[in-house]
Amino acid sequence: MLVTRVVPQKRDITKCNIYIDGEYVFALPPQDMEYFGIKEGKEVAEDTVSFIKKSLIYVQAQDVALRFIGYKMRTEKEVRQKLEENEFAEEVIEEVINFLCKYKYTDDREYAKRYIKERLRLNPRSAYALRMELLQRGVSEGICQEALADTEFSEIEDAVRWLERKTRGQWPPDEKKKKQLYGFLQRKGYSYAVIKDAFEEMEEQV
Repeated sequence: MLVTRVVPQKRDITKCNIYIDGEYVFALPPQDMEYFGIKEGKEVAEDTVSFIKKSLIYVQAQDVALRFIGYKMRTEKEVRQKLEENEFAEEVIEEVINFLCKYKYTDDREYAKRYIKERLRLNPRSAYALRMELLQRGVSEGICQEALADTEFSEIEDAVRWLERKTRGQWPPDEKKKKQLYGFLQRKGYSYAVIKDAFEEMEEQV
């Protein structure tokens, strides 16, 4: 196996990206390169490359992933992006993702359920908006629909809560304020029918 290229990393200047037989395989600091005899234009044993991947690079990638999800729950896509940013090879990333999924360190179903619950508690959104936010974070369409179906919530009640919060008991608002409230709820993802019902419920409370 021939080391065809050695390039300093842009993200971490203490490491160099190592290319073997024309393909990127891993990144190492100069001291490790010297220890394993890795130098551009020089042959390296397949066993050495395999050992580095399994004993050094995989452990580094796993550590990055575990620290990343240690702050808060992440989707599989978010972890994958984090590892890509740290310039780990795709082969290593797949191994780490498989490990995380196997032991439930990343679980998109659980993530979706918690995300919806927390959103509804702190900053309510329509089902459509919640679905779009989850999709943007890499949760699949099927899991999004499943999580929303398993969550008990009323879009009308949530829209009413927003109206109460925004008007602070000053109801009914004037026409200008009504238009502003309507636009606000639209931006939250609520449909015309839900907004209409929410306004009617507010009227009934007066």
